[in-house]
Amino acid sequence: MKRTLQEWTNLAEIIGNAAIILSLVFVGLQISDSTKEMRGRTAYDATVALQTWYNEIGTNEQAAEVFRKGMNDPTSLSKDEALQFVMCMHSAMLAYQTIYFVGVEGQLDEAMYLAMSSTLEAAVPTPGFAWYWQQRHGYMTDEFRVFVKQIITTHPEGGAEIYN
Repeated sequence: MKRTLQEWTNLAEIIGNAAIILSLVFVGLQISDSTKEMRGRTAYDATVALQTWYNEIGTNEQAAEVFRKGMNDPTSLSKDEALQFVMCMHSAMLAYQTIYFVGVEGQLDEAMYLAMSSTLEAAVPTPGFAWYWQQRHGYMTDEFRVFVKQIITTHPEGGAEIYN
């Protein structure tokens, strides 16, 4: 069966269109894999920031003493201790702000986001957090300040025993 030039042209168009569709499907699969990889990396980076902070407080006796003292009675801190406490808290709050934004943007698994945010809920009701927040809240984004204010309002009794 002999084909005409028009039939061969039509066949070539069909094959070309099928190739385009297949390449779009392939690109879509690559984007999906890339998104999963990005979410995993974001979750890892967010947890590493807090892990590093926790490790510093947990393995440095002087840092732990200043942190605990600052959380309970910030007015009892010396000038140097107050500076250490504020910098320590600010470091943690910058990590929490990052966690907040990647969580809101959907780049962090919801369960991970809620677990990490709950640790902030334990600290917010302490005198030290209030003292820190009064001084440094202006260095955070408006959205994050609203989030923290919501925690302050909805978790006034929080406070973890570990801070005592």
